[in-house]
Amino acid sequence: MDSILDRAITAALQAANPELALNRHLHRQQHTLTIAQHPYDLRDRDIRLIVVGKGAIPMARAFATILGDVIDSAVVITKYDHTGNTQLPAHWQLIEAAHPVPDQNSQFAGDRVCQLLENCTEKTLIFAGISGGASALMVAPQARISLSMIQVINEALLRSGADIGEMNAVRSHLDRLKGGGFVELAQPAQVVGLILSDVVGDPLDVIASGLTNHPSAQNSLIGNNRQACEAVAQVFSKAGYAVEIVTTELTGEAQIRGREIATQIGQRPAGTVLIYGGETTVTMTAETRSKGGRNQELALAAAIALHQRQIPATILTLATDGTDGPTDAAGAWVDSSTVTQAIAQGLDAQLALEQHDSYPFFAQLNHLVIPGPTGTNVADVTIALKPLT
Repeated sequence: MDSILDRAITAALQAANPELALNRHLHRQQHTLTIAQHPYDLRDRDIRLIVVGKGAIPMARAFATILGDVIDSAVVITKYDHTGNTQLPAHWQLIEAAHPVPDQNSQFAGDRVCQLLENCTEKTLIFAGISGGASALMVAPQARISLSMIQVINEALLRSGADIGEMNAVRSHLDRLKGGGFVELAQPAQVVGLILSDVVGDPLDVIASGLTNHPSAQNSLIGNNRQACEAVAQVFSKAGYAVEIVTTELTGEAQIRGREIATQIGQRPAGTVLIYGGETTVTMTAETRSKGGRNQELALAAAIALHQRQIPATILTLATDGTDGPTDAAGAWVDSSTVTQAIAQGLDAQLALEQHDSYPFFAQLNHLVIPGPTGTNVADVTIALKPLT
């Protein structure tokens, strides 16, 4: 993989770093915290913190640095193996849970948050740091709905080809915290949401299933996919490429989008880079027992198209959270020689695509993109590059 692509990945993840984003958005002068020109008096307040999502640890570090001396209680919830060596204040509770299908720890996290939202008064000030993955990492089932029911529904949604908006609309009806329930439980507290968006268009009712989407909450968007795409664009612009951010709202079936992106870069002159942000989907049957993810599938479909048309281009896909589907890869990279290399190693690209089995295909070719847990989530970035002549 070209070193400039490595630099582009680094730039995208740095632009989406939630710790840096909070440091830009939270401004404290002694007893006053200002967010988006709105001042909050920190004196004589009962200050509580809830941070949830794949970006929870970097967010928690920022909160600890800026507000650690005034936070009375805190719960930090993230995905397994996403904590690193971070040291948080001793009285802060750290909970690790499952994603994308919630587990017992997810319900424990939801119960703990419900407890933290109890007994609030008008002096209570709650900061909610929210990033992608929160819908699964923290669940508080409605009455007569069990965790096992939520798990079955989540698994069905993941296989259905539904986009994140459609999935979170369903989740909101199953959970006491989602759909603004978080804010309702906290009444009459003042709730301030700091939100890192992993959803196309940044709709507050969809991100994390609308935890703080409520008229009485004050929400601020601290980062999104466009920032990651713009950072990638800067890397290539400085290197002399003609760059276009085609969209930050890429959705639909991954295979179809992969073929389209290959076609689009094929129509451009040498020295062109096309950037796409968003999140595609994969529709699978209940019987499918394969391994892959939307970004790997998009890349595989693109590889076949590049091979068939002999388009001299490279295409890379990246899930900014470091996880594409139930794999340790964030995506994959391909070029016009990928399918030829696969044939030489006895691999069938078309069969792998039909079976949604992209991970072992790319693993054998050493074409996976594996940054590990990134501590952020602003959806996906796809880069299509036609080399400079």
